[in-house]
Amino acid sequence: MKAQSIPSLQTSPRQKRKGHERVLGILIGCLALGFLVLQVLPVAELQWMVSFMILAVIIWVLPGIRGATLTISLFLLITAVSLMVYHHVPAQEWFSSLRINLTLVSIILVVPLLGIPVKTGGYVEALKIVLAKKMNEPHFFFLGAKLLTHGLGVVLNMGAVSIVSQLTQASNIKSPRLVATAINRGFVTTMFWSPYFAAMALILSQIPIQWSSIVLYSFGLSLISILLSLFLERPFIKTNIRLDKEARVYSAEEVKDAKKKVAELVFYLVFITSMVLLLEFLTSSSIVFMICLVSISFPLLWCLLKGKGNVYWREWKDHVFIGIPRVKKEIVLFLIAGFFSGAFVHTDLSGPLVGFIQQVFGSFQLGASLFLAGIVFLTALVGIHPIVPITIFVTSIDPAQIGFSQEYFALLLLGSWGVSNTIAPATAVNNLLANLLNVNLIDVSIRWNLKFVLLMLLIIPLYLMAVGV
Repeated sequence: MKAQSIPSLQTSPRQKRKGHERVLGILIGCLALGFLVLQVLPVAELQWMVSFMILAVIIWVLPGIRGATLTISLFLLITAVSLMVYHHVPAQEWFSSLRINLTLVSIILVVPLLGIPVKTGGYVEALKIVLAKKMNEPHFFFLGAKLLTHGLGVVLNMGAVSIVSQLTQASNIKSPRLVATAINRGFVTTMFWSPYFAAMALILSQIPIQWSSIVLYSFGLSLISILLSLFLERPFIKTNIRLDKEARVYSAEEVKDAKKKVAELVFYLVFITSMVLLLEFLTSSSIVFMICLVSISFPLLWCLLKGKGNVYWREWKDHVFIGIPRVKKEIVLFLIAGFFSGAFVHTDLSGPLVGFIQQVFGSFQLGASLFLAGIVFLTALVGIHPIVPITIFVTSIDPAQIGFSQEYFALLLLGSWGVSNTIAPATAVNNLLANLLNVNLIDVSIRWNLKFVLLMLLIIPLYLMAVGV
């Protein structure tokens, strides 16, 4: 009698990889939990524990990274370790340096939860219906795509790029340049003011200012960005229009229901932003801590009130097991950048940098501003994420020593980061747009944005000086 074959009990490589990613997602997610616990109970034992978790994440993820991110990460890590060893920096400072960008990483980990109500509430389809008739008008198309990406980007982050890209496909306007520049600039200028972006988290965690003290000036920068974009793209706004596809006609009832949905979405976006402003005014806790609490609790409450608790749980699991592992490279780069900035400060390399700025520029504020912004721009251009120079500047430079107010310094760094992100070929948004639109990455980043970036880098310090920050 022929023996029956017994099914293999071995785990397939795909299952192993999936299980590996799930465990990694939990481990990285625990960094945000560690940050929250340290805000309430900042004892030495917990600080060491969180530092060891950060070290474990770096050791786990780094061997699997490839390309420019690996090169930059290894360079920063090896240089930082060498500086620490050479200058005999105590072990306590090593572990303290590992936590420098923990606030930034925590924002990256928890803010995507704010997008759960948007993704599950039918708001995207409502936007399609409301905008259907207007999407074939060139000026509305460009401005609408930019503003929509800007608004949705507050809570959806990179998700806004994909959503708005899908919405633009319903239009007769098929210019990849208009789509890419509108979405790209709409997304990155959200960094100027949004408290839910990592850029703002880093700045506010290192500079003793309140978000409310700079947000109005940041809105001004966003408005300037919109006007400059319209001016620069005007030759392309009325070109590449195809008239071979009619917009779908919706019934009056469908449009009415869709408008209610959109109004609900606007209320959601305004409410969560107002919550942060109110909590900052009423409490003495850090704004990053409050953002984390709002990001975790409010979407859950929203979904429960809508009777979609099970949907929230499914989306939450997808975020931990799928979403977080997708950004593991960025997480490790940000953690290593913080560690490098700690080595930079502890080995007193910040002194020569400040001395150089003082000696070369003196009281010439515009020159010093353009020098710092130029470094961020050039490093982004060659593939180094803006997080690297920005972390070094914000942790090692006392703005008073180079003639800047704290608010001026914060806004200069936020503006430089956001604008430089537009032109950097290595950033996630440019790579995503290149793939979605099937166009060359260099076109999406450098060729279509170089003039915009250079003008904005000049305008930012002039604007800040004009408004007297």
